[in-house]
Amino acid sequence: MNISVIPPWVKWLAAVALIAAVVAAFYAYGQQQFGLGMTSERATWLARENGALTKANGRIKELEEQARTREHEHAQDMAVASAKYQEDLKHEKAAKDRVIADLRRGDLRLRIPVTCPVPAAGDRTAALGTGPAGRDGETRAELSVEASEFLVGLASEADEVVHQLTACQAVVNADRKQPGEKQ
Repeated sequence: MNISVIPPWVKWLAAVALIAAVVAAFYAYGQQQFGLGMTSERATWLARENGALTKANGRIKELEEQARTREHEHAQDMAVASAKYQEDLKHEKAAKDRVIADLRRGDLRLRIPVTCPVPAAGDRTAALGTGPAGRDGETRAELSVEASEFLVGLASEADEVVHQLTACQAVVNADRKQPGEKQ
């Protein structure tokens, strides 16, 4: 019978190989579990971030719609102010044209109060007497058609400035208006 004896160095080599295999198996198992943990954590993180992103996008859409509504209301307010201003200017021009036409036809006359000078002969009683047509009162002078037209035009320009300033106030008030507030 031949019994062979295993040399001791082979026993040691087998033990080291077995220990290395166990360590390698634990290392591989740890790496696999670490990878699964990372995948699980990443999935949780992505779900949380996607939820927050969806919520933020919904809020952005809501705010954009509110802004568009406010812009639309503001544009309507500006259109109303502009239309009123244009209408006021049209009425002002028509009124000026009517008055000038009346002046040119002679239907309307502009007069201003005047004082009569003392007569050269020194007769103060004639100056203090009655006014035109035998009535007491102040003396009036009629303006020429050209002077009347100039004064009516000047008054009309002043009225246009008033309309322009009113329109400016409407624009400023519309700009300062809070969302949802009526003017």
